[in-house]
Amino acid sequence: MKKKVVYLLGAGRSGTTIMATVLGGNPQIVTIGEMHQFLDHVVEDKNCSCGVKMIDCTFWQRIISQLNISPEELKDWCLKSNNKEKHRNIPYLMSSQKEDIEYLNIHETIFNLIYSCTSNSKYLLDSSKYIARYLLLRKSKQMSVKGIFVVRDVRGVINSFMKKVQTSRSPISTIFYYTLINFFGQIVCWSDKNVIKVRYEDFVENTNDVLEMIYKHLEMDDSTKGYNSEEFEIPHIVGGNRLKHQSKITIRKDEKWKENIVRHKQFLYYFLTFPLMVVNKYKL
Repeated sequence: MKKKVVYLLGAGRSGTTIMATVLGGNPQIVTIGEMHQFLDHVVEDKNCSCGVKMIDCTFWQRIISQLNISPEELKDWCLKSNNKEKHRNIPYLMSSQKEDIEYLNIHETIFNLIYSCTSNSKYLLDSSKYIARYLLLRKSKQMSVKGIFVVRDVRGVINSFMKKVQTSRSPISTIFYYTLINFFGQIVCWSDKNVIKVRYEDFVENTNDVLEMIYKHLEMDDSTKGYNSEEFEIPHIVGGNRLKHQSKITIRKDEKWKENIVRHKQFLYYFLTFPLMVVNKYKL
């Protein structure tokens, strides 16, 4: 039977961390974070979201210890994987039906090890967001990969990137990045029946309705189980934004961009991304 993977794709600062955490509250889903960073975290001896080194984390240590490869091989895996997941490869990967055997061997091995350590769960949730990674993984014959394309109002994304936390971007840089990622994400969503689109704003405002749609897409059984709480525990994840350092998070609507961005700039940012804003039904 194929391993089942849920993949969140889209631009950064679009709400994927909160969505992944909420979905991980379902006992059928294990949220493992931004797995495009997994090899980097192991090579560079970084921390899990629990605050402990990956190699010492109660969740990840079993998986890492079973990789059975040398440090040199691990670095080689990391380099090759990162190169193949770059945004510049998206057009080729969208048009090619060819499997990247070397890439898939690496990541099927990792996912198989995680599955062996999480036997009670049916789905692994990878919130990497990278479109190239999704296009590579979906060709796997060992895994059934279903995507959730997460979009957010560009003004909310700009406001988030303007904060002095993690990686920051200027509004113009954010607009170029946002347009690139969401353009290709929209094409993938239109052309791939295994991908659905979810707006961040709909998720935080009508969580139950959106969850029902996601469960239907994933063909999950007993899908509503585990969602009777207003707080959700942060799982053992790779990557993620600053929210991962909290023990628990709640679903909260974030529209601070309406206060932090002056009105004429709100109009400007909207019109600079006009086609995407219209497609995604955002209003001035």
